[in-house]
Amino acid sequence: MLTNLINLLSKNETYLNSMIANKLGVGERMVKQMIHELERFGYVEKINFPCCSSHCKNCTSHCGSANFAENRSAIWMLTEKGRKAAGKI
Repeated sequence: MLTNLINLLSKNETYLNSMIANKLGVGERMVKQMIHELERFGYVEKINFPCCSSHCKNCTSHCGSANFAENRSAIWMLTEKGRKAAGKI
């Protein structure tokens, strides 16, 4: 199952967890667990970025609040190890 996720991520497309879950036939919670495992083993890395860019005065996302870490978006990218694994699939 993890190899299927690596293969999917190697296509350099953007997917929501729900889309990945649908494509792999699993639940979103399983997708999160699989991504966590891939990160732990060095196949993917998380690229964080703020949910907005310097327009916070009118923003309703509350990025600057105490829950800042929860209000961030992330992109998961294959590492070199992940790209090599995808090439072998």
